Amino acid sequence: MDGANDSGESLRQRCFRVLEHGRRREPASRAIDGILVLLVIADVAATVAGTVPDVAARYAGALTLFDRLCVAVFAGEYLARLWAAPEHPLLRTRSALAARLRFAATPLMVIDALALLPLLLELALAQFGLVRLTRIVRFLKLARYSPALATIGRLIASERRALMACVIIFVGVLLAAAAAMYAVEGALQPTQLGDMPKAMWWAAATLAKIGGGELTPVTTLGRLIAAVTVMLGIGCFALPVAIIGRGFYEQIRRRDFIVTFAMVARVPLFAKLDAAAIADLVGILRARTVPAGATVISKGDRGDAMYLIASGAVEIESGSGRVRLTEGDFFGEWALLSREPRSATVRAPGCASARAALWGGCAAASGRPGPR
Repeated sequence: MDGANDSGESLRQRCFRVLEHGRRREPASRAIDGILVLLVIADVAATVAGTVPDVAARYAGALTLFDRLCVAVFAGEYLARLWAAPEHPLLRTRSALAARLRFAATPLMVIDALALLPLLLELALAQFGLVRLTRIVRFLKLARYSPALATIGRLIASERRALMACVIIFVGVLLAAAAAMYAVEGALQPTQLGDMPKAMWWAAATLAKIGGGELTPVTTLGRLIAAVTVMLGIGCFALPVAIIGRGFYEQIRRRDFIVTFAMVARVPLFAKLDAAAIADLVGILRARTVPAGATVISKGDRGDAMYLIASGAVEIESGSGRVRLTEGDFFGEWALLSREPRSATVRAPGCASARAALWGGCAAASGRPGPR
């Protein structure tokens, strides 16, 4: 199954490149992503529609058949990703089994596995009609196709300690406000504050909604407690918002565009580097956005950087004519290595824009030549 095609790329490598976007936005990847997104949305919509009695009575069989078709496609996708996992740059040093087990434990693969779980539950608990609602968990699969959601996920992971501290602070304020109001007004308003669970509900409503609903403290001390709770509620919600806002800004600034491990590892210049070295390279890349028609490098310039094209395209102008490079291609490595002047001029096409990753270091290996 791992035979090579005409270009020397094995079937497994091709599968990984298409499914995991080693080369972003190629037609096969776009087509598969589009089909999967449409199936996810359609399956969730069919599940929601199936709860309408008239729709269920008329189309129950068709809806079930469509769901089974979606599950078959999702299962095929999951198995294909799992089979191609050993081609991941971070997992190449592991055995095939170890690479697949490690890959299966990644968050997106766990979500893909959860998308298959509703069918098992339906088969095991067929007598419970509501178990079909578990199909809506497949909506989480859309996270794979949203870079913004992926950014938010990385942000939450990186700021988890600070966010957990915010949760602890909120729970502490909640308990303190509930206990204080229960002690002061519990005997006066037993139906609403007569025990701690009721007082905690009041405190949660006050902290979250900046107001206690229909409950009005009847004592001066109770009103003071309510006022302090309202002010603390503002701080409890402002703190995590500030943490997330700052973290999101940092993520966007560091990742003005996304350069994947697969993209960097595919450059022959870096082919022999291990995962840690590639991670270091990704960390020092700098984003550069080039408007349409602008010059990226000029012939005769000093070679102080090489470029990876994250999106868009560039055109190389040399004595032998023009060459067009697109997403995933790279150029400028020879002049960087040899310290010789640039041998060609590179521009963004007049009707498009190019986004390139700037790498400003030296290397000891050479690869497929782009323009110098």
